[in-house]
Amino acid sequence: MNLIVFGSLLHPDELLKHNVSIDMVKLVKVQGYKRLFDQEPSWRKSDTINRAVMNIKPHSNSWFNAIAILDLREEDFEDLDKREKGYDRTALKDGMVITYAGEIIKDCIVYVGKKNKQNNTILPNKEYFKLCLDGANSHFKQFFDDYIKTTYYYKDKKLFNIKEIVKNL
Repeated sequence: MNLIVFGSLLHPDELLKHNVSIDMVKLVKVQGYKRLFDQEPSWRKSDTINRAVMNIKPHSNSWFNAIAILDLREEDFEDLDKREKGYDRTALKDGMVITYAGEIIKDCIVYVGKKNKQNNTILPNKEYFKLCLDGANSHFKQFFDDYIKTTYYYKDKKLFNIKEIVKNL
């Protein structure tokens, strides 16, 4: 199986914590989902309004960029399932994941936030936001630009693109 990751695992240091090196991944675009900060954290505990972590939601006219970790075996998921305990493993239809070079990646799964953990009244966790941003920026410029363009957050229950937050960093 190929695992699609789209948040803190965009960062090479986070990948290495799970014995994933850059040569085991491809940079991809995933069709049919929107990436947003609306997930209550499972282990990044915080009592402030700034506690949202990343999630994706089905949205037919949207896409987001991500990393595909290639050729994982079921036993490779033990640590990842613990890390992503607030999410459910979800299969993606073949054809939804395409590399930046135009190659279709089949047999992909992604972690999607559990419904009871979603909250559109919280703001991004600041440290986590920066980790994800730095991870996206560790790849090539178009990847980083696409990350900014395809990532959203809620403020006062309204959806906004993260470019405003990035501008103020």
